[in-house]
Amino acid sequence: GVVLPRGGAAGRRGAGGLRPPPRGWGLGPPSRPRSRPPQEHPWRLEGRTVFVGDQEFLVREAGPADAPPVVLIHGLGGSSLGEWYRVGPRLSERRRVILVDHRSHGLSPLATDRYEVEDVADEIAAILDRLGVGSADVVGYSMGGAIAQALAARHPGLVRRLVLIATFAAFPHRRRRLLSVGALLTRAWERLTGLGTPEVRTGYLLRVGAVEPRHARWLWQETHRRNPDAGYEATMATVRFDSLDWVGRLDLPTLVVVPTRDMLVPAEWQLELASRIPGAKTVQVEGAHHEVVWTHPDLILSELDSFLA
Repeated sequence: GVVLPRGGAAGRRGAGGLRPPPRGWGLGPPSRPRSRPPQEHPWRLEGRTVFVGDQEFLVREAGPADAPPVVLIHGLGGSSLGEWYRVGPRLSERRRVILVDHRSHGLSPLATDRYEVEDVADEIAAILDRLGVGSADVVGYSMGGAIAQALAARHPGLVRRLVLIATFAAFPHRRRRLLSVGALLTRAWERLTGLGTPEVRTGYLLRVGAVEPRHARWLWQETHRRNPDAGYEATMATVRFDSLDWVGRLDLPTLVVVPTRDMLVPAEWQLELASRIPGAKTVQVEGAHHEVVWTHPDLILSELDSFLA
């Protein structure tokens, strides 16, 4: 199988049985998964950069150029390929699929200053304008669902139909405090050791069978292009997001996909979001966890085909 990093310097001993200093001191070796079987790239999709102001964003497209466009927006700590590679290839057989690595993710710029989810939505709108896309269906997963809500609210003519997967309108205040403290601790740990979210994320997805071992190294690399400050700012932008006051004014066909065993965004939060959007259709995925886009691609595709037809 694939051996992932074991959480920093612990367990690695140098000459004389001494442990090497953590990567935070710049002396340790770079941490990366060690792969015994050959690793495969599951979706070889070339991309290009698009400027928004002075910032370059990586954009990938698949499918017929004259097909109806659909924008897939990834979540926190991920990348467009890393989160959509099990859905995008088959969806692109009949749709023009547009994937964007949004701010501080994937191969797009790292932002180490404060920003909001609404800023990301405006950047995606500008990217679509550069691509000549006047309107599109938009699918957002996790943080991407928050971005998709903001995109629909701030650029209403741009979004035809909206699909929200494993996402929320706002975190409760107590959860916000906990997540804020967790973000600070994660940033400190990543600064000290050079290890953090990508290792935990990839290891977890392997354990639950959401990613095949032959793709694990690739997925780890997709999510490792980040630094502690960029990860912190992206987390805090997500924590601060709150659409409760305006999401009920969205006036477009909306589908909310709810994994019923989601531990990150509990199902009741997702159902509350759906209840606030007039006419929203809700699909509950029984037994699914937050990683539903990896574990249930066939179901996601079926729902997209039906709703976006």
